[in-house]
Amino acid sequence: MGDLSFLNSRFYKLMQHFSALHSNIKLVKYEKLVAQPEQQIKELVSFCNLEWQAQCIDFHLNTAPVSTASKVQVRQPLNNKAIGRWKAFKPHTDKAVEYLLKQGISIE
Repeated sequence: MGDLSFLNSRFYKLMQHFSALHSNIKLVKYEKLVAQPEQQIKELVSFCNLEWQAQCIDFHLNTAPVSTASKVQVRQPLNNKAIGRWKAFKPHTDKAVEYLLKQGISIE
């Protein structure tokens, strides 16, 4: 768990660094995306200089072929099923949480 915590913190800090230096990187929190999908997706589409289309919200209804490991998930609407799922693994995650908090990374 220590190596994963380290890698996660490094990735988080790297993305924070790049997003501060470059205006072409947009970080999106999944929790916010799920809570306000239309608003968040509109912001993302606008950030990419694309025109808004209502189908962006109903992506899961697209019947185009998908050949990725997540092809089942692609056909599901946004949901909050995974949010907080990691908490079920306490106390196994306590050291990782402690490490991330010491690094100044919020886990909520």
